[in-house]
Amino acid sequence: MAASTRTSLAALTLGSFLALGATGAAAQAVDCMAAPPADQDLTLVAAYAASPPAVDETAFTMEVENILANTYGGDLVQYRPVYWTEHKICGAGTNQEGEKQVMGRWAESWTEAPDGKSWQFKLRRGIKSFRGNEMTCADYQWTWARGFDMKAVRFFFSKVLLIEKAEDVTCPDPYTVQFKIKDRNPLFLQLLAMNYYGGPFDSTEAKKHATTADPWAKEWLKTNTAGFGPYHMEKHVPGEELILVRNPGFSPRPAVGRVIIKIVPDSATRLALLKRGQVDYAMRLRQREYNEIEKDANLQVAFHPANFIPYFGPVQTNPIMAKPKVRQALAWAMPYQDILNKVYFGRGDLIRSITPKIYPNSTEEFWPYREDLAKAKQVLAEAGYPNGFEMTISYDKAISEMEEVCTLVKSNLEKIGIKVQLQGLPSAVYSDTKFQRKQMAHCDNFQWPWVADTGYTAWVYLTHPEVNVMNAVKNDDPELNKLTEMMFVTAFGPERLKMDRRIQQRVGEDVPWIFLVNPGWREAMKKGWEGFTWYPDNNVHFERLYKKGT
Repeated sequence: MAASTRTSLAALTLGSFLALGATGAAAQAVDCMAAPPADQDLTLVAAYAASPPAVDETAFTMEVENILANTYGGDLVQYRPVYWTEHKICGAGTNQEGEKQVMGRWAESWTEAPDGKSWQFKLRRGIKSFRGNEMTCADYQWTWARGFDMKAVRFFFSKVLLIEKAEDVTCPDPYTVQFKIKDRNPLFLQLLAMNYYGGPFDSTEAKKHATTADPWAKEWLKTNTAGFGPYHMEKHVPGEELILVRNPGFSPRPAVGRVIIKIVPDSATRLALLKRGQVDYAMRLRQREYNEIEKDANLQVAFHPANFIPYFGPVQTNPIMAKPKVRQALAWAMPYQDILNKVYFGRGDLIRSITPKIYPNSTEEFWPYREDLAKAKQVLAEAGYPNGFEMTISYDKAISEMEEVCTLVKSNLEKIGIKVQLQGLPSAVYSDTKFQRKQMAHCDNFQWPWVADTGYTAWVYLTHPEVNVMNAVKNDDPELNKLTEMMFVTAFGPERLKMDRRIQQRVGEDVPWIFLVNPGWREAMKKGWEGFTWYPDNNVHFERLYKKGT
């Protein structure tokens, strides 16, 4: 494999570097990769909104992703953190182009073949699971074979990685992982960096729980973990409690040795527990609650502008929602400013592109929609519905802000003659009906592109509905499908930029999603906790946290 070799720091080493502020400020001497204090052994108590329906790639909720991120911990490479000066926080350098965004994690170095059709990664030695088994290439082979056979999230992402079959992941030796891909892929490293969907699995441990009927230990892995990440799931009582314990083989050693997660569905109760000091961290609060926390001398809110894309999703399995003119009318009817002011209290940004503002090449040029009810009514009549129609809008009951957003949307749509029924669903039911495309429309904030690229974002959410499970609105635009395919095999440069802009323009024309407000990454914790680092998965990574002065 004679090509340029990229050797990087392993992501979880003690190496420090000068991090550049993502807002373009002068370089800051901030060590975004410093190890937590080695003498701390902390217990962190967290309040979550819901239980993960399964701790495996077979489920899609915020809690699932959070547990996967903390127990499996990523892949061969990860995003390189930089210091975001404006917000005084470390976060992934998603504002940088291409491979500059990426550094090693489980891999100490990697090599791309001259034709771009294969990659080799050298594993660091001594990476161990909670059970003490050392990571080898065999774990990757088993993990990829499992993903292809189960046709779950890993199989889904193989399409954009350009890996055609499980046999394309091979082991030249126990500490070398080789991928064969069907064409040169400029996003290959970034796609690996976003792997928080489970694995690599400790195949030695997982195989102990496999059966003839369940060769991939799917049932066991729903409620147990077998990873090489910083934590191991010790206990899971659905609807009540989860307990994570530190992986003694993980390096550098996390300062948090134990995470006790309480399931508290009501956000006001989560806030009250935090204010009373009964929990250290509260997930999924509302902006009004974050505002309250900022006034409390004992609490803090970590913030990063992030990559959230809250949107209104017209699901095109419904014949009314399948009409572009109807979707355009809905876009003119959205109460954008009210959502920003009344739900997020002016905090956050109106979204005007499929590409988040912090990602390269994002432009608002192609999103013309503002609240204009007269225009909405006119376009609705052009679509053939001068008197409106009946509509059901679904949302996740565990996300209070989405209920507030839906209520504002309902009010505006009724002003243009659309009769709206709101349908609040439990997280697991909402997720299931959403991805099976059984809803008519939804208010959603559970979408954020993990790869800082317009082609990837459009591909994962808005194209190829026959294979893309994340395309919950069943958008199937031939031009968009083709553009995303072309971007995956086109090197960074003028031609790729032209495609990038056309995707953003096409989404503005056809309106498969109606963009709302990005509130940013907001995490509420007691004062004294340090080490917050934002990654595109928008999880709190407990292994980075420690207590100042403890």
